[in-house]
Amino acid sequence: MNRRGLVVVAAALALFVTGSAVALAGPVSGGPGGLLAASSDPPALLHFDTDEVRCPDEFAANGSTSVVAGGPNTEITYARNVSLPGSSHAVGGPTFERLNESAYVLDVPIEEAGNASRSCSGVVRYNGTMRIPAGDDPWTLIVKQDGETVTTLRGDSDSSLLGGSTSVSGSVSAPARSDNSTNSSE
Repeated sequence: MNRRGLVVVAAALALFVTGSAVALAGPVSGGPGGLLAASSDPPALLHFDTDEVRCPDEFAANGSTSVVAGGPNTEITYARNVSLPGSSHAVGGPTFERLNESAYVLDVPIEEAGNASRSCSGVVRYNGTMRIPAGDDPWTLIVKQDGETVTTLRGDSDSSLLGGSTSVSGSVSAPARSDNSTNSSE
């Protein structure tokens, strides 16, 4: 190989190594993942559903959280049991909104459905999946029921070309119950 060909190969190798180092080092600007990262999707409520209303002997407000970090977005799935206030009540259509650069609110309304079709007040479990940009770390998700905070989740989704990891912590508050009893587990 002549001298000119050797210079071209050396320059190409230097560009490749420099580009790889910058991409692996993380963001230059504009979010996680460095220069080769895909752009994130806007925050959204991807999925929300409820189970059938049940009439159990005891109520437990157990909830569960699942967080999947990777790529330009983080998906948070939150599920919780809700004690309905009367036999004609049901879970209504939720709202999901961004409060600021890294905080979000899921508000789940409890609405009167119109007819008393059950013999009890009822318990129902809802399940919602939200998407937030991974660059919004650390993030906060506030879950409300009828405007009152029931759970606050905080997380950090470390996302890079080599993979990601997630850590989540939360706090729970229970709204006052009319029968003066509490049974809350999270």
